[in-house]
Amino acid sequence: MMTGERLLVLLYRARRLVREHWLTVPLAALILYFGYHAIHGNRGLVAWMDKKRELALLEAERERLLDEKAELAARVRALEPSGVDADLLESELRRLGYVRPGELVVLWPERSEPSDPLP
Repeated sequence: MMTGERLLVLLYRARRLVREHWLTVPLAALILYFGYHAIHGNRGLVAWMDKKRELALLEAERERLLDEKAELAARVRALEPSGVDADLLESELRRLGYVRPGELVVLWPERSEPSDPLP
């Protein structure tokens, strides 16, 4: 009966432990729950770091777009009738395919594949 007594002692100790620490287990579970969601939740630390990284990327993109906008605005101002930049106007017209009278236009066929060198 030694094992029976031992079992009773273990049960008695377990009941006493539960009576003394009945609040510890739910509180620990609650702390673990909120701690996990504070780090990995929708508004947790990981999500905050992701949003911070995304904000930095978007700010860099915004700066790039503002620079591009300023460059385009300067080009538009250069093409206004009140102060046309002759060099810019000519380069834009040539890009669009205009040529001066008397100029010779030579068109080269486009190659889709590079030619093989001779052996």
